[in-house]
Amino acid sequence: MRLRVLNTVLMASVFSVGAANAADLIIYPEPMADYAADFVAPAVSGLNGKLELDLGYLTDPSSAVFRAAGSISAPVGDMFGLQGDLSVQSYEGDWSFGGAVHGFTRDPSSYLLGVTGGFVTSSESTLMAIGPEAELYLGQISLEAWAGWASIDYTDVLQPDLSGMFAIADLAYYATDDWRVSIGGSSILGENSLRLATEYQFAPEMGLGVSGEARWHDTGAVAAMVGLKGYIGEPGKSLIDRHRQDDPPNRALSLFSGASELIHDGAYCGEGEKYVLVDTDTYDCESISDIPK
Repeated sequence: MRLRVLNTVLMASVFSVGAANAADLIIYPEPMADYAADFVAPAVSGLNGKLELDLGYLTDPSSAVFRAAGSISAPVGDMFGLQGDLSVQSYEGDWSFGGAVHGFTRDPSSYLLGVTGGFVTSSESTLMAIGPEAELYLGQISLEAWAGWASIDYTDVLQPDLSGMFAIADLAYYATDDWRVSIGGSSILGENSLRLATEYQFAPEMGLGVSGEARWHDTGAVAAMVGLKGYIGEPGKSLIDRHRQDDPPNRALSLFSGASELIHDGAYCGEGEKYVLVDTDTYDCESISDIPK
């Protein structure tokens, strides 16, 4: 009798423990953090876009500057993304139009790597550029660069066409998730400039922000711009996440800003001078009498 009671107690205990464990598996699943340890977010979070409007002023020559631009980014599977850029600019009363296409792979927690081609065309010239584009994410710091080969063709037959290397780079710091400050520079076919910029997203739910930029050209010209940005996509996303999970910079704007004088004014030389290649990718004016026949 005692043995039968003991067996009954043991069997009841086993089934009770088993039922409890089964209930734990159903009611208390593993935390998501345990499953997300090796999770890599997609290169582009989803179909998204942005619009930009900028107004400013350039010295030497004195001119108001207007820019409007838009970008659309789309995922291609989880590992890749595509982006198209368009832009229109007014400088010294002359209008120019530009575009760019990005193809890239990205881990939003660490890097972006791809190839980008872009152009800007005006009544005086057409500038084209293509090369690798890369970004590196280090906490609140981002390193961004685009470099490669560029060429510019002028409509004036007396103005020599140019080709050579170009490079555009920025070092950015996110003081908060919605406020970015950056310093950068560009070298495009001999036109060099230094840039300081900032962007603040004041309404994350609506994707609205303001931006500002100051650029110093090696010719002595200085440009200052202020603008408004609107992001189209997931509402409530922080600025740093929009930059790393959605759209790379609009590179049509990068070309225009870094080579505005080259695009519209050309390589100006005085009477009796000619624009010539003096180094690997450096051009300068020299007296015609000094140029070897």
